Amino acid sequence: MTWRPLAAVVLFLVLLATPARADVLLTPYLGQSWSGIINDAHAGYPTTYGVRAEWFSRGVFGVGADYARTPDFLADADGRVRDSTVSTLMGTVTIGSPLPASGGFQPYLSGGAGVMRFEVERSGGGDDSRTDFAFNIGAGANVFFTRNFGANIDFRYLRNTQDFDLAGLQFEEKIVEYARWSGGLVFRF
Repeated sequence: MTWRPLAAVVLFLVLLATPARADVLLTPYLGQSWSGIINDAHAGYPTTYGVRAEWFSRGVFGVGADYARTPDFLADADGRVRDSTVSTLMGTVTIGSPLPASGGFQPYLSGGAGVMRFEVERSGGGDDSRTDFAFNIGAGANVFFTRNFGANIDFRYLRNTQDFDLAGLQFEEKIVEYARWSGGLVFRF
């Protein structure tokens, strides 16, 4: 018997005996969005709310999903928009420092792709909606007070990939790109 098959069996048994470590983070959040297209009427920054769920392998590499909704997204200076909402659903990949064993700090970088859905109701009547492919990049940090509970701060840049023409409205900016900051609670399982 050669040493290679024996080494492969020993390596397999060692890897099998190593405890697997994976964590799931659930983060409900609240924040604000801003960009030129949002602030056309200088009406302030619309509130964003959402939830992010991520699975971390060994506390460094994570994959997950992020859903956010921003009512009153478009503030139109000409009064053409009565109501508007943008919703995003993004798959994300996260790379960060290792998750702390109990309390501690974890900075991270994140990015992903998914869909951005627009819904617009015009002041003069007429509704329209559409869904575009979009992507996001961001950075943030988790601060854990205990092993299973903490707080999160997150900054994201989001952008769709299609020209923006909705309900016959023409805006100076043809692509919807905006930034979002959010803060939330982190539940770790």
